[in-house]
Amino acid sequence: MGKCPMEEFYNQIQQWLDPVKHARMLPEMAEKMSN
Repeated sequence: MGKCPMEEFYNQIQQWLDPVKHARMLPEMAEKMSN
């Protein structure tokens, strides 16, 4: 695994969610993770 886990994680999310939903959730999730 050459990629960092975060990158893999976001790749998975992009596959699961449609782009609009993804764009809406991303800032919220990033905030939760950085806390």
